[in-house]
Amino acid sequence: MTDPCPPAAPGPWWRAGRFPLFAAARGLSVTGDLAALSALTVHVFQDTASGAAVSGLFAVRVLPRLFGALAGGLSDRVDPRRLLVFCDLISCAVFVLIACTRPGYAMILGLVLVAESAATVTAPAAQALVARTIPAHALSRANGLLMAVTAIGFASGAAIGGLAATTLGYQYALLVNAASFVLSAALVAALPRVPAVREDDDRGFLAATRAGLGRLRRDRQAAAVAVATIGVTFAAAIDRPALVVLTQRDLAGGSGLAYGLALGGISLGALVATLLMGRLRALTPSAAALVAGIAVEAAGHLGMGLAPTVAAVVIGAAVAGFGDGMEGVTAITLLQRAGGSSVGLVMGAVLSGSYLADATGSLLGGLVVGAAGPRLTFGLSAALMIACAAVPWYAARNARRSAPL
Repeated sequence: MTDPCPPAAPGPWWRAGRFPLFAAARGLSVTGDLAALSALTVHVFQDTASGAAVSGLFAVRVLPRLFGALAGGLSDRVDPRRLLVFCDLISCAVFVLIACTRPGYAMILGLVLVAESAATVTAPAAQALVARTIPAHALSRANGLLMAVTAIGFASGAAIGGLAATTLGYQYALLVNAASFVLSAALVAALPRVPAVREDDDRGFLAATRAGLGRLRRDRQAAAVAVATIGVTFAAAIDRPALVVLTQRDLAGGSGLAYGLALGGISLGALVATLLMGRLRALTPSAAALVAGIAVEAAGHLGMGLAPTVAAVVIGAAVAGFGDGMEGVTAITLLQRAGGSSVGLVMGAVLSGSYLADATGSLLGGLVVGAAGPRLTFGLSAALMIACAAVPWYAARNARRSAPL
């Protein structure tokens, strides 16, 4: 696969494709989306008093994400800017409809399914747009800034949605979300046109999708990055219930505050890493940086499992978050560079695998914690991460050995 990134242009890299407008659009969209999700979750539980109903809401959100490869393939055939605008407007209409009609549970699930289907198209389209507008030397910095904006949007959106749902009513949070989608669509519409790289492909859509996935499998280094990314997501998800049990039950003085501090430590570490990516030579995306990021993340998870106090858990969480941010930006950048004319398809396929791995790991983690306890669960997670790090390391070593002298 060939590098889809454009050549470097004169002036600061962030002027390419009007990147600040795009970053602002993604921040608005993510903030509104998390506000709506938080508000809907609170509303569904208050209305049904059923944990199963809340699980149904999350299941509907995950289901479309399993078709990420197909969704990503659209951005290889259509201007990703147009896809982003269209999907933002569809999502806006959905949440306005929910807010104004206050439908029952079944109708909420159906409408959320529509919105999440649009979001499934949006994620790979956004990464394809970045790959095609940002010069290769600045790609990691752009991805790092976008991940930082996304992390801030997740945190602020969840807080806004929860507060709005409990004080004003869930429909107001949904209207805020709808407004954020309108603003996001307006900003994206102001970006320059991004030609699709496969708009003249005369093959059928499914045939082109199969061909793109075949090229990913044959590119051993890109495939290794994809496998490592999905595997690390699975390993990290196993620890999710372990962190709750460790901070709430096993540590003296543990409380809801302890769990919140641990999550804050992860977020802070990831935010620092994403902002540093590409600025320091040691954090330039490469197979070595990917392996190092996964190793740092594994060390953080092991540290949390061995931590004797809440403070030590928070430190381990910050280390894990730093490794997670480093690994995330590096993997995205390497996959964007390798994607070539199938960059949207590649990113969509990896996102689908990651969502499935996250859901499976979370379910399995509860069983492992119940059988072995939280500390051994953290150890298992760290061991799985090291095994995942070996995949890109081995692929890079083989590539160096086979390279002509």
